[in-house]
Amino acid sequence: MFAIGIEALAPGVHERTFKPEVEALELDPSAFRDVEVTARLDVAEGRILVSLTVRAQAMLECDRTLRSFDQPIEGAYRILFSCAGLASDRKGGCNEIEILDPGDRVLDLTDVTRDTILLAVPARRVAPGAEDIDIPMTFGVSQGTQDSSIDPRWEALSALKSEEDRN
Repeated sequence: MFAIGIEALAPGVHERTFKPEVEALELDPSAFRDVEVTARLDVAEGRILVSLTVRAQAMLECDRTLRSFDQPIEGAYRILFSCAGLASDRKGGCNEIEILDPGDRVLDLTDVTRDTILLAVPARRVAPGAEDIDIPMTFGVSQGTQDSSIDPRWEALSALKSEEDRN
């Protein structure tokens, strides 16, 4: 679990940097490492606006070469924690509003942080230099150089052809 203590926060803006463990965010340690979360907490009576910037190293597989490579990723997210009476339909630039109970002592940011990391992974994963590698576009024997003999594995299928199909 990745949580930020809020009981000692005075009203105003607070900036904090955290380095949560990958396991605490319920992420695969073989795919992600070096997670760093910069949180800006704007505290006012009855509400806390949290702006997160999340950075991590991701081990990705290249779509062109199928080789693994490291890539830094970064994502941002804003969430408003507000008392039930103050939460309204207006989000004011926030991605999400969560209810903040008066007795809460911590803000659980596990899900928000994990989702921000996962959404920051690029859809197209191309390793550095992979665009320069020539990828073969033809496979097998080309039509012009095909041998007239039939592969013995296909011999049984050839016998099923009707006389009309052979001509």
